[in-house]
Amino acid sequence: MAETDKTATDAAEPLPITHEVAVTTLAEAGGLSFDLEPTAQERTAIAAFLAIDGLEALRLRGKILPEGEGWRIEAILTALPVQSCVVTLEPVRTPIEAEVERRYQPGVIAPEGAEIEMGADDDRAPEPLGPAIDLAAAMIETLALSLDPFPRKDGAAHGTVVYAPPGSEPLTDEAARPFAGLAALKARLSDGEH
Repeated sequence: MAETDKTATDAAEPLPITHEVAVTTLAEAGGLSFDLEPTAQERTAIAAFLAIDGLEALRLRGKILPEGEGWRIEAILTALPVQSCVVTLEPVRTPIEAEVERRYQPGVIAPEGAEIEMGADDDRAPEPLGPAIDLAAAMIETLALSLDPFPRKDGAAHGTVVYAPPGSEPLTDEAARPFAGLAALKARLSDGEH
């Protein structure tokens, strides 16, 4: 029981890269345009962090704009992740283009816990504003949420495996349907009438 409690309170694994912009710098400039493109070595670290096979391209372009007492990121993420096909295990490259919008406001308290329930409108809820805004964190989170959970190579299809004891007929999906037995009985009765 103690180990379960410990796991729930452990800190999350640190991100493989950071790209922090100081809020004081933003305030002096009135905002910031940015173009963040990680190096090949950084992309390799991000791919390992996300447990994917590779990351051939990754870029986040946009602006940090003032919003009330806080700041807002408006950006476009483009990426070319490499994942294993769930059927063939061959590499699958799926281009991603996603809009990124993050809001940071002072006085917002970050939720605690390993798992956090989110409502339908929570993706637009502001995040806590600290001394810096980490553009890499926004980039990696958006990439993680944009990955295909079941990547499949074009033309790859799941096969059907049917098992049955020797001498018996395998049970198929069609035969297991609720009215399959009635259909078979009706067919036999129809054959018997002719």
